Amino acid sequence: MNPVKLLLLLLLCAGCNQNQAGKNINDNQSRLDTVAGTYAVESEDASMNAAIEKAKKTIDQFDRALKSNDTALTDFAIKKRFSTPDGGGEHMWIAGVSFVNGNYKGFVNNDAEKTKEVKYGDTVVVSRDEITDWMYLEHNVLNGGYTIREIRNHLTKEERVNMDNDLGFKIKD
Repeated sequence: MNPVKLLLLLLLCAGCNQNQAGKNINDNQSRLDTVAGTYAVESEDASMNAAIEKAKKTIDQFDRALKSNDTALTDFAIKKRFSTPDGGGEHMWIAGVSFVNGNYKGFVNNDAEKTKEVKYGDTVVVSRDEITDWMYLEHNVLNGGYTIREIRNHLTKEERVNMDNDLGFKIKD
């Protein structure tokens, strides 16, 4: 996958912020910040919380794929929530994932909007219970990525078409 297209996806999905203050949100049904390219989510958002729970319940699928060394499987990433100074949280994608001492190790793969805990490129270790989403591609088709799918479900038709065109991989519904 083209690294630029992956970065676009990661920036789009990085938000999942739990405080919308000061954001330029497009009010046409979605909560897409067209300036920052992120998506704001309230902590009570039932559908996003369900997506996070689904990711947590299916993490074994990610683990099996990562351990398989199957060359058809690429672009492994996990998402973790980091605290923000306003008491909320910002979910950030971690790429270059490997197993280290029973945890996941990788690097922060998008710029932070609010968190001061990490910045782009920082190496982090994430425990299994901290994961809020996971993804990998199989023959250029998304596996996992439940928060990505949830964001996509809330986009307008035009925004969804633009996202699909920009991703560089396919999302099967």
